[in-house]
Amino acid sequence: MGVRAMIIAGFALAVSAGAAQASDACSAPAPAVGVEVHGPVLHVLDANHLCVALGATPDTWLKVELPDAGLVRASSADGNPRGALMSVAFAQNITCRIVDRATNGVVASCTLDGQALGDLALRPQAISTGRAWR
Repeated sequence: MGVRAMIIAGFALAVSAGAAQASDACSAPAPAVGVEVHGPVLHVLDANHLCVALGATPDTWLKVELPDAGLVRASSADGNPRGALMSVAFAQNITCRIVDRATNGVVASCTLDGQALGDLALRPQAISTGRAWR
């Protein structure tokens, strides 16, 4: 096999490994309703969903649906609602109380320093900063 073919094969392997890891992201087992979890937000999927890391690898990250996230979307329609949530939550240690189960995770009320994430994302500075996030 030539060098070029080896490089292409290596790239294809890396891409497929990344896709496999991405499919495992945010797939931690759902805790029972009422359980409180703590951890850093390492992935924000959209204005309604984020992943709380309960361990070091993406398969131990819990997919969380925020019940108040609709407020973020409605209030920042001219901005980037996912970006607003990113601006307040990404890489922050949050606390989430599980209130229900979702199709692929849980519904949880989440706070940062005692304040609801939805409320924080509604702040004008979060909406303004969120416009820059992709």
